[in-house]
Amino acid sequence: MSVPPNAFYIPSPVVLLSTVSESGEVDVSAMSAVGVVCLDPAVIAVGIKPRRQTYKNIRRTGSFVVNLPLETDLWATDVTGTRPLRRSPGKIQESGLSICRMPETGLPYVDSCPIVMACEAVGNLGRRELNLNVTPSHQVVLGRITECLVGREWLGEDEVRLEDMPILVYLNRIYARRGSILQEQRFTDDPGKRAEKMRAYRSLGGTASEFHSEGSDGG
Repeated sequence: MSVPPNAFYIPSPVVLLSTVSESGEVDVSAMSAVGVVCLDPAVIAVGIKPRRQTYKNIRRTGSFVVNLPLETDLWATDVTGTRPLRRSPGKIQESGLSICRMPETGLPYVDSCPIVMACEAVGNLGRRELNLNVTPSHQVVLGRITECLVGREWLGEDEVRLEDMPILVYLNRIYARRGSILQEQRFTDDPGKRAEKMRAYRSLGGTASEFHSEGSDGG
């Protein structure tokens, strides 16, 4: 049966974007239109409604932070995602989120999130760039990750234990939790080759200085 096109049919992670205005005001907004574009260099894409303060901040400053919230931040996620800053200037306080600063870039991040990634905006895709004959609901912002922090409790011997994190998933305007792990990539391959590839894929490469410091609520 044919149905109208709907991007919500594709499950996506929930993230919190933290940005700062030219006057120094911090904003945090939940987003779900987000995905990986390139691994090397690390580039992600985020779809943002152009009327949102988040988009305006990114266009003016050229930077933003992607914060990965857990199930424990579900309330805060919905608060920040459904209340525009212009109508709810105290939404961060209402959400209960604590804001810290990245050590290298100084950008604001959400302290309770186990993974935070500072990004430099490297592209903006709108109606002209996407060759659309209608005005799109979202602008696509491309961000290159320039700094990353990970909570220490989520670090393995040489990898981030992302599969253990109770992250949030967005399904047709419903928040959901991730299900059980079925297998790892290359499970159909030779076991030795699979183990070698997985070590290479997941290795942190000795970037211990990029992790949350001791004493932070986020790690």
